[in-house]
Amino acid sequence: MRKYLFFIYLIFVSCSQTYLEETQDAVSINTRVSYNTLDTGIHLDWDTQWDFARVEILKGTEASELSVLEDDLAQNTWLDIENIPGKEYYYRIRAYNSKNRIIGQSDIHKGYRSYRSYDQIVRPSDLKTDFAKYTDKIEIYWIGDELDVFRVYRSTNADEALTMIAEVSFDSSEELKYSDFEVEQGKIYYYKVSSVGKKADNTVAEKMSEGLPLEGSAKIAPKGVKTTTKIGSIELAWADDNISEYYQIYRSETEKDEDYELIVPFTKEEKYSDKDLPNIKGSHISGSFTYPLYYYKIKAFAKGQESGFSDPATGYAIDPADYLSAPKNFIVAIDKSSFPYKLNFSWDVINDDSVAYRLSKIGGDGVTNIMFDNTTSPTHTISNEEFNTQWEYIVQANNNNAGGLQGKTASKFYTSLTPAPPIVKTSTTNMRTFLTNIQDVEVVSRVYWNWGRNENVGTTRLEWHVTSETGNIDITWDKRMFYEDISHYTVYRRRQGATKFEKMTNTDTLVYSDKKFTADEYRGSGSRDNFVYPFYEYQITATTGGQESAPSSLLVGSAINPDDVLPAPDYVTVPAHWANSVGFGQPFTKWEPGPLSPKGANKIRGKTGYNHMYLAWGDVPRISTYRVRHSRGAGQLNWVNNSNYPIKGGNIYSVQWFNNNDTGSSMTGLYAYEDSIAWMYSKDSASFDVGPINGDAGYLLGDVRGIWFDEPHSKPGWYQ
Repeated sequence: MRKYLFFIYLIFVSCSQTYLEETQDAVSINTRVSYNTLDTGIHLDWDTQWDFARVEILKGTEASELSVLEDDLAQNTWLDIENIPGKEYYYRIRAYNSKNRIIGQSDIHKGYRSYRSYDQIVRPSDLKTDFAKYTDKIEIYWIGDELDVFRVYRSTNADEALTMIAEVSFDSSEELKYSDFEVEQGKIYYYKVSSVGKKADNTVAEKMSEGLPLEGSAKIAPKGVKTTTKIGSIELAWADDNISEYYQIYRSETEKDEDYELIVPFTKEEKYSDKDLPNIKGSHISGSFTYPLYYYKIKAFAKGQESGFSDPATGYAIDPADYLSAPKNFIVAIDKSSFPYKLNFSWDVINDDSVAYRLSKIGGDGVTNIMFDNTTSPTHTISNEEFNTQWEYIVQANNNNAGGLQGKTASKFYTSLTPAPPIVKTSTTNMRTFLTNIQDVEVVSRVYWNWGRNENVGTTRLEWHVTSETGNIDITWDKRMFYEDISHYTVYRRRQGATKFEKMTNTDTLVYSDKKFTADEYRGSGSRDNFVYPFYEYQITATTGGQESAPSSLLVGSAINPDDVLPAPDYVTVPAHWANSVGFGQPFTKWEPGPLSPKGANKIRGKTGYNHMYLAWGDVPRISTYRVRHSRGAGQLNWVNNSNYPIKGGNIYSVQWFNNNDTGSSMTGLYAYEDSIAWMYSKDSASFDVGPINGDAGYLLGDVRGIWFDEPHSKPGWYQ
């Protein structure tokens, strides 16, 4: 009995296992499907409660119409990327055992792939259609981001609102395009495309393609037929539709459809030159000159299909007998004799009273500008073009017997590379002085007073030599146009009154010092009041790229002959000793010997009743007189001239400066009060200079020598 019961138990267990293995609902599968959370796809995952052999995924756009998407999966998750964002899909997971029997399936779940963020989507651009490429569809292409979802809109009228006809998405390997099969052949449609995205609040928004709606058509008749007038022929051309196998060309001499005749039964090219025209002779009709008109239509053939006629195109040909040859010897030349420059044009005349000319030019922008039209003159002048620009100049003859028909062209290229002449600024005849040999010296000068006391008169602190730069004319200039890159300037010179300029030098600076004179070339002439040196005229040109400018305006200058500039005295000094044994107030004027001065002066002039300060200097040959100056104070300001000192002979000169009665407030120079009131003695520093004057050269001042003298800081004589 116990064995029997155990056998029954085994049968029950075996039947239960078989039921579990072969019954569809034997296993419950818990499935989760993402909904509006991912923009990369729809994510599915399910629980693996049993040891399944494989799993398949069923998918559909309707819950009642599911088909197998994947059928041999061993995992428990899947990302479905084959879907369009914004559209709902339905999924079911079905499990199989090792005997390929269904052991369980999930409920049907709905999934939804999210649109990308509105901030990430890209507005579609560059919409294109293959116009008239097919008879059964219109293809629309655009540029965008393949990660986006796109909506296609269409209208049958450019003025009507667009209606969405499709929402599409693409993987990275696909071309962004849409094929519209719901079209009629020959009918025109208008399209726009938008990118679809999701805003932060989960609302859907679009970025529409810009511009007017794109036109498309399923018509294959040739489009864009154009004619071009040629000499003796008419050229036709039309658009290539990429599918037509060949074309036929029809021609008519009227606009009537029934008058068109087939002239080319077969051509594969999208162009044709019609040279076999019945008549090309022009005529004057109602006051105007015209050539016969011809009308053309084109048919296309592809895959046994024949298109309708294209839109008509009209053209005419020019009679070769009316077409004049180009003018000969066309010359374009710059006239840079003065600034602003001029351009001169000239060509040979065509000896026919009915001929006029057109002169035009083409710049870097490719635009043709007519300068002179219907002119009978073979010469013209215009202002020069802007620097560093290139132009093509064109001249052609007008046949006024043929309605002003333009003949063949003669052309010249011209590049404006001639720089502007410099702007002259200054011309300087140089007698520029500067200090040389500044010495810091300390030489004590003493005076012997009449009551026998030998006291310090003062000290020479500094002495200097002022020389002159002569024999040169300095000229300066500046470039006229700041943007011109000038390689060098050329200086030209001629003596005033001459006709020919001589090249002096090339320089890349804006200044030139002319010292290239011989003695005869700058030898002056005239008397004291009208003595002059020769005048010279200068012109400067600018050169860049090998092109030399017109000459500048004239600069005029003259140079001082260096031989006319006398040297400075070899010394200037305050004598070291007054006259010996000369009493106070005595009118002695003789030269008295004494100890040598610091500069070798061994005589000074005697007193004439008061104490005086004297200045002595070395003799200069060839002088007419001296210019003597003095200035009170260390600043060397307010120089006072005493210039009329004649030559006295010998090599020592004494100049009486100020006696003790010269007490004006503007008085300068060294001086002493009379002995009897020595406590009023004045002391200060003062400067003296002496320069020779050449009377044979218009009283030209020569080089100058000067000293700075400190008066003593104590009262002289027995008053100290």
